[in-house]
Amino acid sequence: VMPDVLDFILDRLVIRENVEMTESLSALRKQIDALDNDLMDLLTRRMRVSREIATYKKEHDMAVVQTGRYSEILDKRGAQGVLCGMDAEFVKKIYEAIHEESVRQQMDIINK
Repeated sequence: VMPDVLDFILDRLVIRENVEMTESLSALRKQIDALDNDLMDLLTRRMRVSREIATYKKEHDMAVVQTGRYSEILDKRGAQGVLCGMDAEFVKKIYEAIHEESVRQQMDIINK
């Protein structure tokens, strides 16, 4: 780069306060990390209850998947998600994944 081009570039150079933005972003990311830890704790507790349900279903010779209950959960949580500003399909996908893991864990108990 020629000196005159370098001068031109330097004259137009804008120095931003990245330190403040980076610190703010770092604080927000720490909040996300804490919330993710909370989500993992809640999922762990939910799966524990699902395993207790599996024990009950096994003792009472019940099917693992209760389609009425499953549909009810997807509909209620989808609507709840909309009220919270989220897309219903996004929330339903999350609960489908949670349900899939719950069924997997229940099958482990029932098949013992």
